[in-house]
Amino acid sequence: METPQNPLNESEFRALLHLIDDEDEEVSGHVWSKLMSLGESGKERLEAEWMMASDPEMQRRLEDVISRIHHKNVAQEILEWRKDGGRDLLKGWFLVSKFQFPELDYQKYRNEVNRLVNKTWLEINGQMDPGQKLRVINHILFKMEGYGVNAGRPKFPHNNHLNYLVDHQLGNVNSLSLLYLIICQQLDLPVTGVILPGYFILLWRDGKQDFYIDVYNGGQSFKKPRLQSYLKQMNLPEKSSYFNPTSNIYIILNLIRAIATDYKEAGKLDKLAEMEELLEDIDIRFDS
Repeated sequence: METPQNPLNESEFRALLHLIDDEDEEVSGHVWSKLMSLGESGKERLEAEWMMASDPEMQRRLEDVISRIHHKNVAQEILEWRKDGGRDLLKGWFLVSKFQFPELDYQKYRNEVNRLVNKTWLEINGQMDPGQKLRVINHILFKMEGYGVNAGRPKFPHNNHLNYLVDHQLGNVNSLSLLYLIICQQLDLPVTGVILPGYFILLWRDGKQDFYIDVYNGGQSFKKPRLQSYLKQMNLPEKSSYFNPTSNIYIILNLIRAIATDYKEAGKLDKLAEMEELLEDIDIRFDS
């Protein structure tokens, strides 16, 4: 979000702060609108004001404005990422995580993913068949690096986020599959994502063979008949989208929806509302 061309001077800024808790809804609405329009520069001024505020209620209101400005800024970044074609899957995932964790350092997580990619690249050669290459990834990611399922807190919303997965080596089907997919993409392996209702798998398709990868279960590979059997067990139709790759954009949008579902199940309705507002801000409507 860009800094406004005519930012508020100090007296105007102070006047808005004085009216931030005004009981008149029209006045308070105008104040909120003006503060929100300040963008990142306004956020920094509000954070400085929060540090000096002694009134707990004023601090709470300032925190609310700061949070809303941050969310709007990140929503704009995600929208721009989407309009650019969503080519960098890691960047899209980072932005979704940044929405809830404002202080995240992108380069830190980019460096860590690069380290995993380089470590894997050193162990893979062109003579290996697809199964051998994936076994290398499985060994490095799950055995050497210790990544795995957060079995103790399977519905914990943070499981979906890049920073939580990398910092704790614990995640869920979404985060583990995303990391695996990003590693494959950066190694130029023909792997894409396939979204199922409530689940996420990967697809190896190189023109010679197709098979699926269940990252959540240790990177096991399986063929189409097993997926058909799964769909039948779940009483799901054999839609073509359940067998074919989807775009990076839809993967990230589905991640946002999954986070919203986890917040709903955890009873965190304020966080659920934030994720629903994010979907509106990036102009997304999911069909049923």
